[in-house]
Amino acid sequence: MEVERRGRAGNGAGKTGKGGDMRSALVLVVFVGAAVCGCATHAQLCEPLALSRCGLIENPAEASALEKAMTDEDIVRLLSADIRAKLPTRLAIAGLSAPPEWAYGGRSGSQCGVVTISADELEGWEKALEGQREILGVQPVSSLVVGKSCVNLRDLRVAAAKMNCELLLVYLRSDSTVDNYNDGAVLYWTFVGLWLVPGNVYEQRTVMQAIVVDCRTGAILGTATGDCHQKHISPVMYGEVQQGKLRRDVPKKALVDLQEACKPLFNSIVAASPLARR
Repeated sequence: MEVERRGRAGNGAGKTGKGGDMRSALVLVVFVGAAVCGCATHAQLCEPLALSRCGLIENPAEASALEKAMTDEDIVRLLSADIRAKLPTRLAIAGLSAPPEWAYGGRSGSQCGVVTISADELEGWEKALEGQREILGVQPVSSLVVGKSCVNLRDLRVAAAKMNCELLLVYLRSDSTVDNYNDGAVLYWTFVGLWLVPGNVYEQRTVMQAIVVDCRTGAILGTATGDCHQKHISPVMYGEVQQGKLRRDVPKKALVDLQEACKPLFNSIVAASPLARR
């Protein structure tokens, strides 16, 4: 009887071992299947908010013409040759920022407000005007001068006129960010992979669309665009650091791109103005 009990105990241990092996094999199959299929996500960056659709321009026909100018590759940069601004003058600059919800796909009807322009940015605009004798410098348009949280083009023209500026540059900054997993993120299950495996793809795109306006007539003289798109691949535990780098670097490079694009536009405006010094 004692031998029989031992034999049965031994058979039970064997069954437990087989069950454990089966569970381990099942976990392995699930893990390998996940690795093969991948766990990548494919969220897309949002399209930038168009300057013609942010409530800045209230005339539908004018907004439609501006949208065409921003999208048609063959459009002449100098949209209006009827320039009545008295040169030389200073250039008023108003920066607008898209509502935050646009960066994540939101589509609210919020209008854009004037943002503070930093000293470094003003220095960049001054450099963009180097060698241009008819535009003597830049003057930032602040929300204090405008007196409103949401503005239209007429509000900005009035603010520029108060500062004795004949020309006004308005630009809209639109940011879009996205965070996706790539196939390597399956190794986050190992826990140590959270620090070692670059399974997240962080992206940001900043687009800056600008117009130059004759403050006397309100005519849009020309358009320019700056664009920057970057992505960083990183383990998720360093994600905040990588996203912080994108938030700092991408808008700066988009701004530099915009300022470079504005140089020939400034030259064209001055050359076409009948009131510029010759």
